[in-house]
Amino acid sequence: MFKSIRRAMAAAVAMAALATLTFAAPAAQAADPRSPFPILTYGQSYAVGWIRWHARSVDVDYNIKAHQCLLLQATTYNARGDYMSTNNSWWVCNDKSDTFNVWANAPGGAASVYITIFIDDDDKPRLVDEGWSYRP
Repeated sequence: MFKSIRRAMAAAVAMAALATLTFAAPAAQAADPRSPFPILTYGQSYAVGWIRWHARSVDVDYNIKAHQCLLLQATTYNARGDYMSTNNSWWVCNDKSDTFNVWANAPGGAASVYITIFIDDDDKPRLVDEGWSYRP
């Protein structure tokens, strides 16, 4: 009789352990940090957004309100201030929200991003505003 009680208890404990493993929620991963970049302006046009910091790249989430064509560019630098990579949006000649990715493939990834906007000046890009964003 004690053997059957012990077996029943062992079975109940095993079932409870299995249920805990089966129905336990997976561990949540921390979201990638993000930081705003400065509002960049030219006349009535502006660009505003966020940098999302990943291990080997950054995403530039932006919103541009353009009264003339603007190009948003982002350049990544490591913790020593060494250049890593540059990428940019397409020319935006109205209002647009989008994302582009900039490579930062080195241990630790990018430490800072230099953000610039250009206007189309007789088919030549001309820098009109700039700012920095730093990894939080």
